[in-house]
Amino acid sequence: MTKQRRAGVLMPIFSLPGTIGIGDFGTSAYEFVDSLKSSGSTLWQILPLNPVGYGNSPYQTYSAFAGDEIYISIENLYESMDLKLELEFVINRSVDYDQVRSLKQTYLKQAFGYFKKDETYESFVKEAFWLEEYVQFITMKKNNGLNSWLDWDLFETTEHDLEYERFIQYVFYIQWMELKTYANKNDVLVVGDIPIYLGHDSAEVYFHRDQFYLDKKGKPTVVAGVPADFFSLEGQLWGNPLYRWDAMKTDGYQFWVDRLKWNQKLFDVIRIDHFRAFDTYWEIPGDAISATEGVWKIGPRNDFFDAMYKAMPDLNLVVEDLGDLRPEVLELRDDYDLMGMKIIQFSLNSWEIIKDEALECNLLAYTGTHDNETVQGMLMGMTRNQRYRLKKNLERMGMKDKKLFQKINHYTLSLPCNWAIIPSQDLMGLDNSARINTPATIGSPNWEWKVDSMNSLYRPMREFKKLITETERLGNITKIQKKKVKKPIKKTKIDESSTVDKEAVEKKI
Repeated sequence: MTKQRRAGVLMPIFSLPGTIGIGDFGTSAYEFVDSLKSSGSTLWQILPLNPVGYGNSPYQTYSAFAGDEIYISIENLYESMDLKLELEFVINRSVDYDQVRSLKQTYLKQAFGYFKKDETYESFVKEAFWLEEYVQFITMKKNNGLNSWLDWDLFETTEHDLEYERFIQYVFYIQWMELKTYANKNDVLVVGDIPIYLGHDSAEVYFHRDQFYLDKKGKPTVVAGVPADFFSLEGQLWGNPLYRWDAMKTDGYQFWVDRLKWNQKLFDVIRIDHFRAFDTYWEIPGDAISATEGVWKIGPRNDFFDAMYKAMPDLNLVVEDLGDLRPEVLELRDDYDLMGMKIIQFSLNSWEIIKDEALECNLLAYTGTHDNETVQGMLMGMTRNQRYRLKKNLERMGMKDKKLFQKINHYTLSLPCNWAIIPSQDLMGLDNSARINTPATIGSPNWEWKVDSMNSLYRPMREFKKLITETERLGNITKIQKKKVKKPIKKTKIDESSTVDKEAVEKKI
């Protein structure tokens, strides 16, 4: 991956204006790419695009490969099929997922009635190796009232229903690849995002149960989460089934090879969430009611990444290496020259800034991510004296911007980290009413924030251009260099004196 200084924006697809109550692959997405181009931004980070499940979370999905139909542009679809469209516009300030699905399904089913297969469709069906399992799964799920597969009664499917789901995935893929191509032609790299774990209620878990810790009935015997952390004193009980890494190793982690290969087709760079679990992961009993009941376990570590880079020497990754980590996690990251992350909110200690002279260049700096408060929301939680002292400290460092949130954006871009990404809410100076997600909580208003018009982004993007120019982050994406993994790869050993060693991980923390 290139070491060029770049700047970009975190903007989930669902947060774009759209026309049917949610952002999609339509006009506003192309306008957003244009605004990135005009500002000098060369990075667009999104959140996972897979079919959202429990709590409408993009990190609890029905598939690791399929795309969610809610992102399909109805206007673009009808235009491509030369169909007449009388669109029911829905302009709102938050996403109503049930309403969006109901409306879009009506239009999609109408279009499906006129759809004719062609060579492009046949090529997609052949290329999408995961497609048949997914369409079988989602069709049975819909036939069972969207209940978990543990509670299914009906298992029969019709070819008509299966063809409809293939059509949906084909349209999603074509529209997304057209948008990505447009972004690339405008010198914008798309940074995708994949959760490390799968939802239990997913096609992959249903069809490949031997790859996960499940009992004979299919219930998880152990699940994922994290112990007490910055976001929760009780830890977080995610509930995702854990991988049987021993079983995955027998075929060279083929599921992960397939997953990363497909995602590298969809995105220019892949951000992997919760990277530390490849080193050590928190294992919680399946019947636990709290994450505090977990124990540390050793992950696949170098063996996993050796297999990935053997299969994909040009794999481009950014890894979420946040939290209270043992040194081996960062050593594992550095063994493969992976770009890690830096959250600037965590460097703002009331009014003081932690010294950043030691920051590495091979990092991606954020003001915050989808899990954080907005910068303005954080500032509103400070006292007037704390904000004043922070303001003066930033000004001493050369940040002369008018507003405090802009000074923090400027500071983030000024860091030596090669890449810097600012969430759209922080560019706009919005408070916590625009927060995307609050960890350890489920449901509304998480994953619902959106802008109602592209007009609200024009002025912030003009200001962003000034900061990008001043911090020398103007770039282009003429080519992404293939990653060169050093040979032989350094094998990070487990330090027996570490705070989390091979014996200690079996003990409760």
